[in-house]
Amino acid sequence: MDTRKDYPAALALRLDGKTYGEIRGIFKIPKSTLSGWFSNLKLSGRAKKTLESKKKNGYYKLLEFNKLRTINIHKENEDIRKNYESRIRRLSNRELMILGAALYWGEGYKNFGQKKNIYPYVCFGNSDPLMHKVFVAFLERCLKINKDRIKCQAMIYPGTNSQKAIDYWQDVTQIPVKNFRTQLAISRSSQGKRPWNILPYGTLQLRVSQRQEFFKIRGLMDGIIKSAGL
Repeated sequence: MDTRKDYPAALALRLDGKTYGEIRGIFKIPKSTLSGWFSNLKLSGRAKKTLESKKKNGYYKLLEFNKLRTINIHKENEDIRKNYESRIRRLSNRELMILGAALYWGEGYKNFGQKKNIYPYVCFGNSDPLMHKVFVAFLERCLKINKDRIKCQAMIYPGTNSQKAIDYWQDVTQIPVKNFRTQLAISRSSQGKRPWNILPYGTLQLRVSQRQEFFKIRGLMDGIIKSAGL
């Protein structure tokens, strides 16, 4: 498309303080062409002031648009979350049994039998306090394990206050404080460089030292696998 015939009129508009967008809206001239024409054009003070004002107004309009868009996205996200939250009613014991076994499948120690002379026991570890609340409910309601039988080990990092970690996890689980102890956790990969504030209370391991309880959970996991047709 030959745009050279539009050059004089486009030039006049530019000298009058029109933006590339405004000129393109009139003549359908590509922005690259306008940039080539006017990149070295000397504008008057009035034209510069007009363009600067339009640029500033456009910037604030964009800010307002982005702010409104962010608000709408957050609202939509919360509406979706609330909708799906409302679909979950109080869990039956069977549903909690399946959920607890699935949590252990993902976060529990399962490798007994691969190493000789290791006594099987329940060991569930995570840093999510709500996950621990659900798992403790599973142990109590489905496996009938009293909280007095659950031992807790808080894996803390350099800089973590041991007593604060115990107080925090005891409040989360409501397991007797006498069942808690802490252990300093420094992995070879982190070499002690893990920032303490990522997990200010460390992670918690829940343990039940009875092989029968381990094999109950192992059986539930196998039952899930079979029921899923896997």
